[in-house]
Amino acid sequence: MKTILSTAVAALAALALAGCGGAADTADQAPSSGATPPSSAAPTEGGAPNSQPPQTGPAPTKPPAPQVTVAPDGKVTVPAGYREVPAKQVDAKALPESYKERRVWTSEDGKALQLVGIASDSCAGVDAQVVESTDAVVKVSLSAMTSPQGGGEGGKMCAMVVTPRPVEVPLEQPLGTRTVIVVAGN
Repeated sequence: MKTILSTAVAALAALALAGCGGAADTADQAPSSGATPPSSAAPTEGGAPNSQPPQTGPAPTKPPAPQVTVAPDGKVTVPAGYREVPAKQVDAKALPESYKERRVWTSEDGKALQLVGIASDSCAGVDAQVVESTDAVVKVSLSAMTSPQGGGEGGKMCAMVVTPRPVEVPLEQPLGTRTVIVVAGN
């Protein structure tokens, strides 16, 4: 039984490799006269020709927006396309004293905010989410995430120091003149 299973697995692997090699070999060759390219000849579920080859792999994603960065000396660098929200439009009084950076930045279209949260250690991240959105205010909650037990990715040691982390929060409507209220979450 083991021999049959091993032989079947080997045969399937050989077929898969042969299929991959054959596709690569024919992809570089021009079709012979009278032949129809495979992409226009492949029928779809309804039987109509398919105008594009099927997409394989993960769906394309939008690259992440550049983020505000905080240097160890506290200097903040803001990416192009973002501007600081006026101080009179930001209410961060509810944040603990450990939050040294209380400014907020908005994207050119006003549909994203960037702020700086505080992680509990050097490996942890920060979660930010809109918890209230009205015509007058946008309330954002910043929550420190926890590191996995035993350290960071690949067993990396995590320094137990509060660490500033930039976060971005998407908005359904542009910020406009609404006040941004920033609070610390659980």
